[in-house]
Amino acid sequence: MGERLEEIRSYWNLRAEGYARSSQEELEGEERSYWEGQLRQSLDGKPYKKVLDIGCGPGFFSVLLAQMGYEVTAVDYTENMLAQARKNADAYGVDVDFRRMDAQNLAFPDESFDFIVSRNVLWNLEAPEHAYEEWLRVLKSGGSLMNCDGNFYYYVKDAEYGDRMRWKHTHMEGVSAAPIDRIGESLPMAQELRPVWDVQMLRKMGAAHVDGSVTREQTLADGHQLILNFVIRAVK
Repeated sequence: MGERLEEIRSYWNLRAEGYARSSQEELEGEERSYWEGQLRQSLDGKPYKKVLDIGCGPGFFSVLLAQMGYEVTAVDYTENMLAQARKNADAYGVDVDFRRMDAQNLAFPDESFDFIVSRNVLWNLEAPEHAYEEWLRVLKSGGSLMNCDGNFYYYVKDAEYGDRMRWKHTHMEGVSAAPIDRIGESLPMAQELRPVWDVQMLRKMGAAHVDGSVTREQTLADGHQLILNFVIRAVK
């Protein structure tokens, strides 16, 4: 167990209710169509069945994929996030197998899933390289991985890079972002320019057809760029 794992869990337990509100807005708004398109691009019409949503939070991807007809297992380390995810699944009438689990240490046999998806998780991990190893381990040969994340804290390494502190948070419900920002600045992904790092790492691990594309970035007042989202796609 990492030194900061419980600290990270405690923070996201506090954020779960507000984060769930954001996810519900996405499920009911234009974001839904955007992410459905991203998922379909990654699934590429392949006859996949078993899907794993890693770090599912309030279950945004879990609900979407279940509605698309997939058999979804979803994991998160935060109890309150899982509670919100179960509420969302019930509200949308879908069946998802939710389990409490560390994204860096998955309790599944090798080659258990056809498709793995994750969003806004890897930046939050103490052992991101090991996490990728685990994700590939439980992915079936020929299966696909889609990881969506942001390069929020790279200003720790490069002062010219856009500062997350100037990015607007939503639905905070009175919870300060400062604790998780301080944690994020101390984690390994603050030191790496992404998605370049992710592409190189997955190729090093033997993944094929690895692609990383920046999908959303914000130009700040001083002209610096902040990568808000990128999508990594790979095949095992």
